[in-house]
Amino acid sequence: MENHLGKQKPPRKEIAQTLVEFAIVFPVLLLITYGIIEFGRMLFIYTAVTGAAREGARVGASASNYENCAVIRQAVLDKIFLVRDSDVIMEINYFNSTGSQVGACSPGYTGPTLEEPGYRIRVQVTVPFSTIIPFPGIPQAGVNIFRQSTRTLLLGIDIEPT
Repeated sequence: MENHLGKQKPPRKEIAQTLVEFAIVFPVLLLITYGIIEFGRMLFIYTAVTGAAREGARVGASASNYENCAVIRQAVLDKIFLVRDSDVIMEINYFNSTGSQVGACSPGYTGPTLEEPGYRIRVQVTVPFSTIIPFPGIPQAGVNIFRQSTRTLLLGIDIEPT
């Protein structure tokens, strides 16, 4: 049987076979595409959390900012994307030159007394990640993306948040 262009049409059985093959392959193709999108989203959030922890430690290491927990927290929150601010869990701790913790950012805390050089600030950021649609192998409750950054306090050097 020929069509108007003079070419033969494929038999009806071949068309049905193509539809069955497509029906088998299409869900697998969608699953792979969804996996790539979710992996990219997770990698993007991981990178943002890493940068946020670094920025918080950088801003907190400044002599003008080490006492100001609100500025450090805002610097961290400004660097995180695709996550609600209320979901971000942040810890800001201070250590002396021997590695002992001497304080933590909490309401009313004014930072360590800088009697000696070598004090360090550590900023830990944790963000929960869960897939948009349940995905095999990843718990529906999600996983936590955790990053931390530590810097030595810079006395006499002012650093402004970017």
